[in-house]
Amino acid sequence: MSDADLRAEIEALRREIASMRAERKTKVDPEEDVAESAADSLMDQMRTLAQEISAFAEDTEKGVANHPLTSVLGALVLGIVIGRLFHR
Repeated sequence: MSDADLRAEIEALRREIASMRAERKTKVDPEEDVAESAADSLMDQMRTLAQEISAFAEDTEKGVANHPLTSVLGALVLGIVIGRLFHR
């Protein structure tokens, strides 16, 4: 093979690779889109859950601060019930 033939072959391979890359960019992989969509949805749900847990914790703190005796008695009764359930 001559030097010119090798260069022509290399140039043809480069064009083929470039066309394959362009084709790959234009194709949409439906599984990839579904996976990204599912991941985004899961992240949104996790953010919402974290916000709800934060709000619940703040409400609980306010409730305990406003009614400390009731909270302590409720925790005591709950502890006794759980202790009896697991003792069996």
